[in-house]
Amino acid sequence: MPDSRIQPSWRAPLAQWIQPAPERARYAVIPTAYGDCTLFREPGERPTPAARAEAWERWQFVLGEDVVLEIDDAATPWHGLRSRMRVGVHGRLDGVPFAARAASRSMVPRRRGIRFELSDGRALSFTAHRFHRHFVRGVRGEEHHVLRSHGALWDTDHLDRGELALLCFVLVSGADTLLASPLWNL
Repeated sequence: MPDSRIQPSWRAPLAQWIQPAPERARYAVIPTAYGDCTLFREPGERPTPAARAEAWERWQFVLGEDVVLEIDDAATPWHGLRSRMRVGVHGRLDGVPFAARAASRSMVPRRRGIRFELSDGRALSFTAHRFHRHFVRGVRGEEHHVLRSHGALWDTDHLDRGELALLCFVLVSGADTLLASPLWNL
């Protein structure tokens, strides 16, 4: 499969996209090699005052009829979700529980990243480099570079459907901005 741009063919209007989800609804459709990946957002469990203030949401990425990726304590896209990623989020990837956290906003690219620790021993990471980003799969202490970005393009032919849903999440949600240099914000 040639390089492909992971971006939605449809996304909810901006006013709806940046607001907390009042009920379960479709927010984006992303065409992939496995078919359309649909993002559903709904209000999440809010057991603490901080969770209510941050408007925690439950995000689901669905391929066909199957829920491939679920995030139980996400927040509204961009600023809210980036803040949650720095603290850490939890969910399931193809039914396997995971915890994910974004690393620091360091000026040094190799110190920036997003790491998903799965309960089956795998670790899936997005790491920053000077001019590109890597997607790394770690199994039992061994890391394998699976993908490398070419600007906004990713060669997605080496991914299983769970990893592809994870890539869709990182790119569509705005979490990939955590990999960018802090100087971009100035």
